Amino acid sequence: MTMAGIHPVSSKEHMLEPTDIFVVASHEDKQSQKMMVAGAKKAGISTERMLYTVMINEYSNKGLIRIRAGNTLFTIAAFEGRLGLVRSYNGDTAENFVENMHQFLESARRMGFDTLIAQTHTPEIVRLLKIAVRKMKDPAVKTKFDSAKGIFAITTGQKRD
Repeated sequence: MTMAGIHPVSSKEHMLEPTDIFVVASHEDKQSQKMMVAGAKKAGISTERMLYTVMINEYSNKGLIRIRAGNTLFTIAAFEGRLGLVRSYNGDTAENFVENMHQFLESARRMGFDTLIAQTHTPEIVRLLKIAVRKMKDPAVKTKFDSAKGIFAITTGQKRD
């Protein structure tokens, strides 16, 4: 971030503080901002500020697993059956975001997750997710996107017992 405004910052050039990642993520996530309109109006704050507050509260949940890759923060809510519900907060460039997601997917697999679920209604994010998944180079890694529900599922490899 610079005096020129709020924008993604390449983690190869500068690592942001987590609070700055949330600032960038809340600024860039126009879809989630739309969902904040009523609450923000009631609170008398901008949708961006409301989204920032929600992101901080989500990330602060002690029951979640937190992972950082570059200028992207990830959380995983773990469920039975090696299933994880994922949320990402990105402050990185698109190119680095793909690499950050790839690192995250590899880490989640090593942590024992066979399936990861994320919610997104943004076609660009779905495209980047698919690129990151292809980098895993494992034929057992599969993706499924339900565009009506905005649910993206990733099988991280061969199912384990």
